[in-house]
Amino acid sequence: MTGPMSLRLEGVTKQYRAGGATIKAVDGVDLVIEAGSSVAIVGPSGCGKSTLLGMLGGLEKPSGGRIWLDTTEISALPETQRARIRRESIGFVFQSYDLLPFLTAQENVEFQSALTGDNGGNGKDSRAGQLIDRLGLSEHSSKLPDQLSGGQRQRVGIARALAHGPRLILGDEPTGELDSETSASVLDLILEAQKITGATLVVVTHDADVAARLDRIVTLRDGRVVSDRSAVRHA
Repeated sequence: MTGPMSLRLEGVTKQYRAGGATIKAVDGVDLVIEAGSSVAIVGPSGCGKSTLLGMLGGLEKPSGGRIWLDTTEISALPETQRARIRRESIGFVFQSYDLLPFLTAQENVEFQSALTGDNGGNGKDSRAGQLIDRLGLSEHSSKLPDQLSGGQRQRVGIARALAHGPRLILGDEPTGELDSETSASVLDLILEAQKITGATLVVVTHDADVAARLDRIVTLRDGRVVSDRSAVRHA
């Protein structure tokens, strides 16, 4: 199936055991995200934002409730099938970049393509090469991650997240370690990435300026949705 993904959550909960106590990180979330839309998930630290994002991406299963990506109930699938969906259809942009330190910028992006069985080849004319160019990294494509600035590493992370043409892009505090100017630039790239792929975009963020530029803002508190409103996306 091609095109952006829709997401639907019904009564989703996630519980952990810690020190003999049960912690409810996500508590009965109902949510529908339309295909092709952009949504910011905001709220105070510890409110369940990243836990919810991880379940949307199939990184972990809910303790209760159900999650659908299009018509597939990902919450009911074993890890092997969730991993296949992640590999083929979901792009992750993390705050920590998570680049392989022994590969160049371009090789990091090409490695993601290889994981998905993409036969787009290597070099500047490959999909990886085109993404590197479009994200302003052509002059840095042969550098290792520790030779890049924080903003450049984040651009490589974005290119890697797009290398397989994902239908869903998930960002976990993708601008969290960047200054305000670089943060705005990286968000520009993420929104451009959404246009390139036509994907659905869900971003966890503490930054009100980031949230305001997406279509919709969902606020969590104590694992529950306490606000769900449209946001005006600014140029």
